[in-house]
Amino acid sequence: MAIESLIVVNGQSVDSLKYLLNKYTLKEDINKFNLLYEIAAKSTDSDTIFKYSEQAIKLAEKLKKNPAQPIILKGSVYLYSGKLASALDCFVKAANYYREDQNNVGIGIAYIYISEVYNQQENTYNAKYYLKNAIEIFRKEKDSISLAAAYHNLGYVNYHTGQYDTALVLYSKTSEIYRKLGFITEYATCLGNSGLVYSRLSEFQKAEDHLLRAIEILSRQPDPGDERANTEFMIEYAGILQRKGEIKKAISSAKESYGKAVRNRLLEFERDAANSLAVLYQVSGKYDSAYHYLSIYINANDSIRNFKNIQKMADLRTEYEVAKKQTEVDVLEKNKLTQLFVIIGLGIILILAIGIILLYYYSLKRSKRLSAALDERRILLENQSLELKDQREKLRQQKEEIISSINYAKYIQSSIFPKEEQLESLLGEHFVLFKPKDIVSGDFYWISNIEDKTVITAADCTGHGVPGAFMSMLGTALLNEIVNKEYITHPGVILKHLRKEVIKSLQQKGERGEQKDGMDIALCTLDLENMKLQFAGANNPLYLIRKSSLVEVGKLRCEMGGDDVLYEIKGDMMPIGISDRMDNFTFHEIDIFKGDTFYLFSDGFPDQFGGQDCKKFGYRKFREQLVRNNSKTMADNKNILEKVLYEWMGNDNQIDDILVIGFRIG
Repeated sequence: MAIESLIVVNGQSVDSLKYLLNKYTLKEDINKFNLLYEIAAKSTDSDTIFKYSEQAIKLAEKLKKNPAQPIILKGSVYLYSGKLASALDCFVKAANYYREDQNNVGIGIAYIYISEVYNQQENTYNAKYYLKNAIEIFRKEKDSISLAAAYHNLGYVNYHTGQYDTALVLYSKTSEIYRKLGFITEYATCLGNSGLVYSRLSEFQKAEDHLLRAIEILSRQPDPGDERANTEFMIEYAGILQRKGEIKKAISSAKESYGKAVRNRLLEFERDAANSLAVLYQVSGKYDSAYHYLSIYINANDSIRNFKNIQKMADLRTEYEVAKKQTEVDVLEKNKLTQLFVIIGLGIILILAIGIILLYYYSLKRSKRLSAALDERRILLENQSLELKDQREKLRQQKEEIISSINYAKYIQSSIFPKEEQLESLLGEHFVLFKPKDIVSGDFYWISNIEDKTVITAADCTGHGVPGAFMSMLGTALLNEIVNKEYITHPGVILKHLRKEVIKSLQQKGERGEQKDGMDIALCTLDLENMKLQFAGANNPLYLIRKSSLVEVGKLRCEMGGDDVLYEIKGDMMPIGISDRMDNFTFHEIDIFKGDTFYLFSDGFPDQFGGQDCKKFGYRKFREQLVRNNSKTMADNKNILEKVLYEWMGNDNQIDDILVIGFRIG
């Protein structure tokens, strides 16, 4: 998964900058420092980046200038070659230099790189910690480009921790920003990273489409582009080709990515590409090649965890080169001796024949040894193949068990939701539009009748999927206790009790860094006998559509030129859960009339991305849609909303749970 770099330098090409540096004898001043830094920043070769950033650091120390920028470049070389301790040392130094200069944006940039070091160490807690600090800095400084890069990398961390839906949303947002800004390389990186996420979600066609577009864009850049990102995307693409049975194309893609990884010293991807090639050659029955790349994979994997192996491999390579040269010398000597034997005559031919026979005998023995070794390798690969198949089968079974458990959780969650008959008897003409993003939902709705008063609520819990579902079941259970057992129908009091019990259940203390789980709720109590409706909200409002000739309520938010107008009764800007504001919830009481239509909802519908520009549907358009359809039955309203939502989304994915409840006073 590729992260975003924030170092961008405009100007001349690297070759012309090197020419200037070599042709003229430059003073040891700020101009030479800038030239050295620009060469390092614009280079794609890791050796060049390291060389010129090191020179820039030394010159900055002489000039007593802040060396943070070249230090970050030097650290990036360590980072992408797998030397994480050295990389972290560089990035921490850079952050301290920026702090001395009170350069907040610089500190944020250093934090992004520090988070990537921790992410590669699989320390996701520290990775998220530094990214969140960077995001806070960029927000305060109003640096939208740096903020986009930080959000992109937060998507990367979410991908790394298996939170694929969140990662896709973040990549979608940042890719759109980069596309509008004309940042082609960054845009392609977002596309490719989305492809990696789709691959993990087993949506292989989408994964292939995104990866191919990213590879194509990065490959046609004037400079080589982001070689690290391109290498990773080609490795993933090879895996998709293997899954499709296109083994030759998969080998070609994996080989090309392996060459890029070796050329750019990307040890992590050299390992992954070698592993892919070992599997592909094993599937093809080419066990020698499979063993060759398996050895490379093992060595690379060991090197990532133990840097002492790097020196050992260098020593082995030196021995190999020496042996190779010695062999060449031996061959030349043999040729000279052969010429001498021919000149000497037939007598020496007899000796040569004996030598050939001995050589043949030696070669035969060596061939047998090689054959035995190959048999051992073949058996090893076959055993490893069986182990891999066994692991894949175990993973498949685990996945089926997890999905089965989640489906059963859906059954449990559905069973606690109000039944249609209950809704019909208590609300009359109504509809419920409920579309979970995943199998289970973080949105929920609840209704009860106490002392001739009907309490109804629509809630949006933190998160969606399984975590959100747990919160929704907690909310349902607590509402049953507060309303049905304690006979409380006052909306403000209900929300106050609910907040207290949620904080108690989640053991929230309000400490720094604590997860602020909770829920946003719109809750109302309907008293049809006295024609009153009471309302209180936590972050969520209540919409009322009525004839313009009737009493005004709340804030007028939409009128379409007809008799119907929409009023918004706002909830308080604080959640059900621990927060900075812990006031009592505001109580609203409304006189209701026949034909009044009320809507409670979560933010899923207005926040859904779609349309030609891939933007949010928005609350204004949502309100206009409700007013436009008010003359129709509630059942028709639901069908129209579903159709509008479907057409708006097009090929885009649903990003959140969707809940809309509407009821009309009869």
